[in-house]
Amino acid sequence: MLFERRLCCLLLMAIVSLTTASLDAKRMLEAPRRSSVTSNFRGDLGVFSESNYSFADHSFSSGIYLINSSAKNHQELLVPGKEAKVPQWVTDRSFLYVKDTSPSRSSIFVYDIDSRSEFGLYDHSAPISELLIVKESSRYRVIFTSTDTSGRDEPSDQSSVHVYDSLFVRHWDHWKTGERNSLYSIILEQDSENVHTLHSTTPTATDLLENTGLECPIEPFGDSTDFDATFNDLVFVAKDPNSNPATQTRTVVYLLNMTTLKLKVLSTAMGACSSPIISEDDSKIGWLEMRTPQYESDQNQIIVYYPKTGYKQHVVRNWDRSPASIQWGTLPSGEKGLYAMADDEGRRTLFFISTKKDQVIPLTKGESVLSVSNSEGSKLWLSKSSFVRPKYFVLYDPAKKVEELLLDANLGLDQSSYEEVWYNGTNGRKIHGWLVRPQNFNASKKYPLAILIHGGPQGSWTNTWSTRWNPAVVANAGFVVFTIDPTGSTGYGQKFTDDIALNWGGRPYNDIVHGVDYATNKIPYVDGSKMVALGASYGGYMINWIQGHPLGRRFRALVCHDGVFNTLNTFYSTDELYFPIHDFGGTPWENRAVYERWNPSNFVNYWATPQLVIHSSKDYRLTESEGISAFNSLQYKNVPSKLLVFEDENHWVLKPENSLRWHNEVLSWITKFVSDD
Repeated sequence: MLFERRLCCLLLMAIVSLTTASLDAKRMLEAPRRSSVTSNFRGDLGVFSESNYSFADHSFSSGIYLINSSAKNHQELLVPGKEAKVPQWVTDRSFLYVKDTSPSRSSIFVYDIDSRSEFGLYDHSAPISELLIVKESSRYRVIFTSTDTSGRDEPSDQSSVHVYDSLFVRHWDHWKTGERNSLYSIILEQDSENVHTLHSTTPTATDLLENTGLECPIEPFGDSTDFDATFNDLVFVAKDPNSNPATQTRTVVYLLNMTTLKLKVLSTAMGACSSPIISEDDSKIGWLEMRTPQYESDQNQIIVYYPKTGYKQHVVRNWDRSPASIQWGTLPSGEKGLYAMADDEGRRTLFFISTKKDQVIPLTKGESVLSVSNSEGSKLWLSKSSFVRPKYFVLYDPAKKVEELLLDANLGLDQSSYEEVWYNGTNGRKIHGWLVRPQNFNASKKYPLAILIHGGPQGSWTNTWSTRWNPAVVANAGFVVFTIDPTGSTGYGQKFTDDIALNWGGRPYNDIVHGVDYATNKIPYVDGSKMVALGASYGGYMINWIQGHPLGRRFRALVCHDGVFNTLNTFYSTDELYFPIHDFGGTPWENRAVYERWNPSNFVNYWATPQLVIHSSKDYRLTESEGISAFNSLQYKNVPSKLLVFEDENHWVLKPENSLRWHNEVLSWITKFVSDD
């Protein structure tokens, strides 16, 4: 009876889908790309940046937009141009933003909502990335991130040589040159209530980290969540200067008095710390910390530190989730605590953490929350998205747990075209996945199955929009897509995440085998004779592993993007050495047996399934020799294969024209091998 009801629902969805739009790679890549929205203090206005790519013009159109909580689904362009970015409110009716005036310079501007006018406040001799504004009386301190080039290594001769005597040599997609990220400060004053009297009293910004040897934000993905401030005090995270950054994950939480420049160490954890926050009255400082060294996916523990007493409170220590970020928050009831976002069973969920009651309260369920903007009002401004819905904004009432749409990005896609499923994996452990169907889905038809395997490996297929691996785009090429979160994924408890260590090709592989069995035996509209599998990074490793094992013979075609071919080689060539040291239990000379056990190159003799290999030349996480090695092996064995190389991309293919070609090649490859021709 339950199955019959489900089938009826699917038939109804098929009828609905006839009136919905479809989603191909071009439409997905031309969809709005928005920053998170930031509300003003009153909570009635919000600003954000948005860019839209046009394949007709081969360029982005960008700008800063305004939305009003009383005018739903309407956005007004205030500042056009891709040079304008990171708007941050300075009053309820004005905001600061950064304008890149050249590739090597940025300026800070103020925009007045009432007069629809702007003027410059400060010009900086290097690009600016992030802004933070804190107020004291009629003064404002603006903290921004930029690059300090004073330590740049320049060859004394006319050569282009890079010389190193320590690690890092290169990181993510660039060679290390001695430049560092730093935090800078300027002071603004306002002579009257008129924002046009706002002016800088600082001719040159103060480099707050000068002569400390510290870098913030932390490369390669550091941003505004790496620091927070009141008018006098700055709290930030930086890599431990006494540890090798390539072999250790340790980062430290620091407190800096911006008047005296006195620096104090707050954290003692041997792992990574992140998301530092400080309360407006300087009475509390919070952060996330990992206890295990060399493990970038250890559980984030919530710490609240009280400077007056030195007491450290370990909040909700029994909570079996790993929050990605925290910020101070107050419920409508007046209860103070923290808002936290964490992966949670296939979505990014917003939680409230009561520091007084030591209690976790989930606030959202369903589509993922990407950011929270907290105003003086009782409602939160949330930025959200889903597999079929680009970033959109809502007003959320924590008391009633209801949301009100502010600005949509609906592409007319069927919101019911995906569903979550659970099945029994290795040793009966419950495994989560998402089924994503094409927009023109017909429940009476049979569809080829595409298995998507995520990277990390400590990651998750969360219900969010993506322009890199969007299951809906693959589905709308005529597939039913099954995204699987095998052992090692995040959002299912720390033990589930930890269990992939020393076991890369074991439990996760078996979980995927069980997932394929589930899909082909339990889902009536899946054609088990027409299956493909795709994966990137660790997912690419798993594609190469599957290729050499029995599951590989069940697929008609495989796609490996920036994957691992040889576990030994990747240790010696990767940038962040601590990662394989943790996941493989040491270096190759210390624990070679584990590297060999899970090495895809040891099983090349069994490779037989047609495979598309993709790699990028600026990928320094998994170097392009891994892709070339896999392709060489396939070609030598006369296995149908194809190699794509993007010379100007890193671990991710980000440029729209490259991304469109990537999607066209991938979809053409998998479609070719499941066609009836």
